[in-house]
Amino acid sequence: MMFIFSLAFKNLLRYKKRTVLTFLILSVGIVFYIWIDSFLVGVNEQSFDNVINFETGHFKIQSIAFDEDKPLSEDNFMKNYEEVIDKLRKKSYITGYTRRIKFTAEIDNTEDSAPCLVVGIDLESDKDVFTLPRFIESGSLETGGVLLGKTLAEDMKLEIGDFVYLTFREERGMYNSIEARVTGIVYSPDPVTNNSTVFINLNEAKEFLNTTGITEIAIKTDDPDSYKKYMSDLNSSIPGFQIKSWVDLSQDFLLISETKKKFSSIFVFFIIIIALVGIINTVLMSVLEKKKEIGTLKALGFTDSDILKMFLFEGGTIGFLGSIFGIILSIIVNWYFVVHGWDMSPIIEEMGAENMGYRIMSVAKSAWTIKPMIQSVFMATIVSMLASYYPAKQAVKMEPAECLRTIQ
Repeated sequence: MMFIFSLAFKNLLRYKKRTVLTFLILSVGIVFYIWIDSFLVGVNEQSFDNVINFETGHFKIQSIAFDEDKPLSEDNFMKNYEEVIDKLRKKSYITGYTRRIKFTAEIDNTEDSAPCLVVGIDLESDKDVFTLPRFIESGSLETGGVLLGKTLAEDMKLEIGDFVYLTFREERGMYNSIEARVTGIVYSPDPVTNNSTVFINLNEAKEFLNTTGITEIAIKTDDPDSYKKYMSDLNSSIPGFQIKSWVDLSQDFLLISETKKKFSSIFVFFIIIIALVGIINTVLMSVLEKKKEIGTLKALGFTDSDILKMFLFEGGTIGFLGSIFGIILSIIVNWYFVVHGWDMSPIIEEMGAENMGYRIMSVAKSAWTIKPMIQSVFMATIVSMLASYYPAKQAVKMEPAECLRTIQ
């Protein structure tokens, strides 16, 4: 067996240019496969971090009758939330919780208006769950003031000190409008926060809506991946409420993410197909150029199985070494995108962050992923051997006498 493997390896070295070309084509395919997978994983991780750190937390508790399509319905407000908070304090896995009120409104600067999401927050407890306070670029959230996402502020041509009107419709259809001063600007990695969110003080939000309740309690835990276990405990100890994990709250984004990944996989598939065509061509040319040698080997007693193994080893060696070289190149390429990332600002500005499908604002970074590297070694080696099977079968079919009569 070692002799057959040695002979296959020498055959590859005999036609170095063709072998190296096939080797490089496969390596480039592997680089694209690993880089695209790592980049998508990195962007997904960034997006999920932004969703969790700015919008959902790890869990969200709402009224059992909460209806997103009726944001100002009385049924959406939790009146007895203090009882819930008392129970949350006793949970060792909960690292933070905060109260919020959310409702939709129209922001008006007397010249232009735009729809927005108004979020009433307690800034002190909000930092235990969300990272919003770290991204206040200028000013702060003050009494009688609002904190605007930077993109929204730029679109509305608003600066700190300017006054705006927030108009919303109450449950009974009556319009209500409040005047507030812009006291702070937020610039975060989350497009929803930047593009369409207005933050006000929680107590002022209650006053504006004439309620003593809140619309949600957001929770941070010590381990987001243990959401199933924690969900079971929360449901059993806090019955009568609607409790959703960050996974439940990110279903739309998850669907978009999986769809984009499938389209990227199709692109990678075609790259690998091109590489495999190169392998078939290399082994087939090797068979045609070695007719006399094949005849000699058969005359010396090599069986059809030995000849088949020799050419399969050739293809497998190209696949294995090509994948290893591709992994090395992909590590170099991916390192740059892990450290520096890819500035997608021009694309986001052109398409709009909401049309990108990802929750990022500018620089997208890759992640280190071992799975595609391991997969590429097995996939490239096995598929390369399979690609070598057809030309190898052609070699097996040759008669020794016919091969020996071949003029080279």
